[in-house]
Amino acid sequence: MDYEETRFWRLFSEQTGVQARSEAQRLAEQFKSSRKRAALIAAEINRDSADLTQHDISHIDALWEYAELVCGPEYVLNPAEIYVLGIAFLAHDLANGMAAIPGGMEQVRKDARWLDILTSEYRAENGVYPSPEKLAKPDPGIESRAVSRYLRETHADYAANIPLAPYKDTATGESFYLLEDAELRNQYGHLAGRIAASHWWPSKALRQEFGVRIGARASMPSAWEVDPLALACILRCADASHLDSRRAPAFLRAVRSPGVGSMPHWVFQDKLQKPRIHDDRLSYTSLSPFGRTESEAWWICHDALSTLHHELSAVDNILSDSGRHRFSARGVVGISDLEELSRNIRTDGWHPIDATIKATDVITLVRRLGGAELYGNDSSIPIRELISNAADAVRAKKSLLVASGVRAWEITGDVTLSLSDDTDGTWLHIHDTGLGMSKDVLTNALLNFGTSYWDSLNSRRDLPGLLSSGFRPTGQYGIGFFSVFMIGRSVQVISRRYDAAASETMVLEFANGLTGRPMLRTAEFNEQLVIGGTEVRVLLNTELAQILAIDDSETGEGHTLTLAQYCAWLCPALDVDLYVVNEAGERVLAVEADDWKHLERDTLIDRLYADRRAIVRDRFKEVINGDLEPVYSPQGEMVARMAIAPTVSAVDLHEYPDSDDVRGTDWITVGAPLVVGGVRAKTSMHNCAGLVAGTTLRAARDFAIPVISVQDFSTWATGQASLWSPPWDAPHRMDQISSTLASLYAEPGSMPVGEMLAGEVTYGQLVENCKKLSRVILLQDAAWSNYCRRNKGRHEIREDVILMNPGYSSVLSGGRGSYDARNFILYDWAGHFSNDKNFVAPNSMGGIIVRAVAQAWNVDESELHPSYARRREDDEREVEIVGVNKGEGTAKSVRLSVVAVLSREN
Repeated sequence: MDYEETRFWRLFSEQTGVQARSEAQRLAEQFKSSRKRAALIAAEINRDSADLTQHDISHIDALWEYAELVCGPEYVLNPAEIYVLGIAFLAHDLANGMAAIPGGMEQVRKDARWLDILTSEYRAENGVYPSPEKLAKPDPGIESRAVSRYLRETHADYAANIPLAPYKDTATGESFYLLEDAELRNQYGHLAGRIAASHWWPSKALRQEFGVRIGARASMPSAWEVDPLALACILRCADASHLDSRRAPAFLRAVRSPGVGSMPHWVFQDKLQKPRIHDDRLSYTSLSPFGRTESEAWWICHDALSTLHHELSAVDNILSDSGRHRFSARGVVGISDLEELSRNIRTDGWHPIDATIKATDVITLVRRLGGAELYGNDSSIPIRELISNAADAVRAKKSLLVASGVRAWEITGDVTLSLSDDTDGTWLHIHDTGLGMSKDVLTNALLNFGTSYWDSLNSRRDLPGLLSSGFRPTGQYGIGFFSVFMIGRSVQVISRRYDAAASETMVLEFANGLTGRPMLRTAEFNEQLVIGGTEVRVLLNTELAQILAIDDSETGEGHTLTLAQYCAWLCPALDVDLYVVNEAGERVLAVEADDWKHLERDTLIDRLYADRRAIVRDRFKEVINGDLEPVYSPQGEMVARMAIAPTVSAVDLHEYPDSDDVRGTDWITVGAPLVVGGVRAKTSMHNCAGLVAGTTLRAARDFAIPVISVQDFSTWATGQASLWSPPWDAPHRMDQISSTLASLYAEPGSMPVGEMLAGEVTYGQLVENCKKLSRVILLQDAAWSNYCRRNKGRHEIREDVILMNPGYSSVLSGGRGSYDARNFILYDWAGHFSNDKNFVAPNSMGGIIVRAVAQAWNVDESELHPSYARRREDDEREVEIVGVNKGEGTAKSVRLSVVAVLSREN
């Protein structure tokens, strides 16, 4: 159908009244003139973008037909709207060719995006960054590919200016315009250009940009208002729905020989016929089927129709919500049913099935909180979250560039914290040279509370290949940024994408926390980020000393650290360089990327336990046997660096300032903090010094579990067990070490596993002792010690009694006030609740004792379980004579409830 045969075009000639007919005729004639010039420009597109399907005047003309089909027979436009829509049709794709850009290649070279794309193409070809000389005189093949890519990525931006742009004849100096009529160009050119550009915008941006109807020109009838929102919707739907054989004729495909990536697009569009309206949906059909070798083309067709379906649905929502007349087409037939779609778009010799792996997240945040109600009144949280977000941005940038062929050492990226003062107070700055944010991400994804950008459709669209690059974000819940308002109400977010120009730096300002509307503006020259990334500035409403004060883990007393010390304590294992600007204005390295893997032992201990007094840290160093040893994942990645650390006596650790008195003789336990994304959580591993890489358990990111299983600690734990041999300096505390190592699947070696008549016994000693026994009584060590404390005399256990710790080492602890249901998750990671059919968990002291008895008697451990199971089912403990109390001249049997009685006969 010729565009002049469409109902929309005929409306020009159907006007009544002298004024209306005159103006309509003028608009029609001027459009025809513009169309002739657009046809010349469109004919040049193939020179720069040979792989594209047809983008010549035939595509532009077809939009009239598709617009009429999508809108339906009852949809009415006035001549002014038809003219503006027609100009948008002409301009929307012209910049896929260099001819549409005034100034041509010279103008393109002034755009920072051109150098970015040329550099990327060179890197893809050669695997290295090009030198300035190579960029100045690029290889023709690389430049050709870069031009095609540049035009494809920027054509919609250029479309906005095409109706206004002058095209200068270098021979005569004369300027030409797509719109020859200066009055129409000045009146409608800008609007038509914006509508043309909008066909590549997210649909949600249309209402924001085009919500207001434009009044009629003075020379036109008053009813000739222009509704840019409706016109933008018509353009995007008509453009997306033009998927028939006119776009990709077979003969032209043979002539052009498009590349491998483009060929499936040509194949599927050549097969599709004109759609028709079925109820309120477009129905597409194919004349010939898709064979097995064309399955990729069929799926690309499916994806294109899916995109069209979502566009039609989104536009229908926009029109309906804004009270505008809805289009007749609101979706695509068969898009939700592959069988139905394959009946219309047929296949031959194969059947389309939806074999895409899907993961459905059924867990939702019930309460969307971003401050103290989620995190508690902990001023370290905002700094932790902001550093984590900054580190994520640096990691994402590195992963994205590495995945595209850039060598890791060529990529820069770090995080810097600094402070500044002005008349308003003290500002905290967190600056990263990471990925940076576009305007859309800054105003949408960042503020979309409760939704993580990294896993979103927008991320896959903006950063294709990021998730498949191995990048794993620390942020998963989309709430961390909002914690910044815990320490300040005035916040600025300054950001520039790493591949954008400095002039594209944007500033998002919150003047009064979340109670007012944030303001978005273009950065002033002195605010522009020279290197891409993000800087968050917050005016502190909390004293800096209070933020930098951390409580002693044992006493609760506060320690005020420098900013550098605080950052190193908070982020002890960051894989990104973390800098701090000190009071002298010097930028100093607080944490070197991954330095925890090689730091000298005592230096790392000082970093990890900066919340302890120096005298306590020194005592920790004394009791640790050897270095902090690495722990590796099954894949060979270093995921922890630790050593077993006995509890230390608090004697002499809490001095009074004016006397030699001490405050107590309790014991201080050391724990290895878990770090998530290099930043410490509130979970730690008991009786260990060092740190462990973890993964978070909930949105607050306080609880965590190691990234490896408890069994994966076995090699490390066995090595630690071998370092401890009798006699032990503090034998009454070795049971804690033994229990921890047992929980981590250590081979017991020479560590004590229980106590018998002669004293503490190792695993080997226990096996030898049990070989001589036909019956063994397992007694809880606490039951015996409690009896001995309550009853005077000389107490001895029987030779067949084994004193044992029947419980489980918690291994992981969630910190103060954490003894709730979440601790069961930590226990579950340790495997203590994994098999209720067992006598005791295999990774417990009780499990080791049962294993020793079974070995001594040459039986399977499972044969020793039934007696324990029966006792537990009737909920009554067996009472046995377990020892004797030799008082003054008398001996009395001691009867106590026991854990279990094991017998060879049973």
